[in-house]
Amino acid sequence: MSPSQAPDPMRRRVLACAGVGVAVALLPAALPARAATVDAQPPSVELDPDGVYANATVVFALPVTLEDALHRGIPLYFLTRMTVSQSRWWWFNADLGEGQQLTRLGFEPLLGKYRVSTGGLRTSYHTLDDALNQVQHIAHLKVAEAKDLKQGQTYQLGGRFELDLSQLPRPFQLNVGSQSDWQLQADFPQVSFTWTTAASTAPPA
Repeated sequence: MSPSQAPDPMRRRVLACAGVGVAVALLPAALPARAATVDAQPPSVELDPDGVYANATVVFALPVTLEDALHRGIPLYFLTRMTVSQSRWWWFNADLGEGQQLTRLGFEPLLGKYRVSTGGLRTSYHTLDDALNQVQHIAHLKVAEAKDLKQGQTYQLGGRFELDLSQLPRPFQLNVGSQSDWQLQADFPQVSFTWTTAASTAPPA
């Protein structure tokens, strides 16, 4: 949905006066629930002298219910969690490092722009597609320290991408937790890599 398709000003003012609770009540009645699918592609690995970094891509279409909530003033938060582990045949895998990235997607009705915030970086876009393009690409996320890895040892990189419902306003958390179109999540395929400080980039094994 482009900014020009956002709710008209009168509708927005009515909803704002009614409060978040009314917006929550209207969403299930106005829009049918449908399962959201996320394609989490195999991550790539960067080996730097100070540690391991991950790059990852997810592909998904924002369900209509979430798009409507976004235009009602409810920001959406997407959490990416990546883990480096080592296989142990006699026990569970040993986790050696983890990196997390929380990305906020919001809509500014007065400016007709979408804003994506990750850490201290904030970027504005004129279209939802452009904003989602940033959300769906995770770049240079540190997942392990060099001091925790051994030269020539093979490790596994895996992770998960999800819509973080815990960041939503409390009325939304109570109302949407069981709705399928709010269960936007996927696991990244696990890839293997060999730690060596001589290489700068290691493709999935």
